[in-house]
Amino acid sequence: MRFAQYLAEMNSDQEIENMPSLNGDIMEEVNSQLETELQQSILSPESGIQKIRKVLGMFDMDMPALYDVDPEGEEMVFGIDGSYLYIIYALTDDGRYDFYAELTDEEGLSEILSDEGEDEEE
Repeated sequence: MRFAQYLAEMNSDQEIENMPSLNGDIMEEVNSQLETELQQSILSPESGIQKIRKVLGMFDMDMPALYDVDPEGEEMVFGIDGSYLYIIYALTDDGRYDFYAELTDEEGLSEILSDEGEDEEE
């Protein structure tokens, strides 16, 4: 199953449609903070997730608890305050982790996922 199909089948879409969306300025500030925080060296998936939670906490947001994160890497999406939090991480050759996280709307998430599909085809 492709990730886009998985996302389409998630039940969280119903919950998200009924919630007000975040202001674009707030999303921009959250994303700026996420980028800054995730540029630092990350030694485990758990510490990367903790950094993301720290940034979200600065804006009175939270994400669901994660158990059994994949040590090789993973891609996930969460509904947060009417928006989507997209997270992807991977183990690098030097044993550290590259993390990317972005708070976005439905259109932005579709764009992220379509970019992913193009990368897979190459």
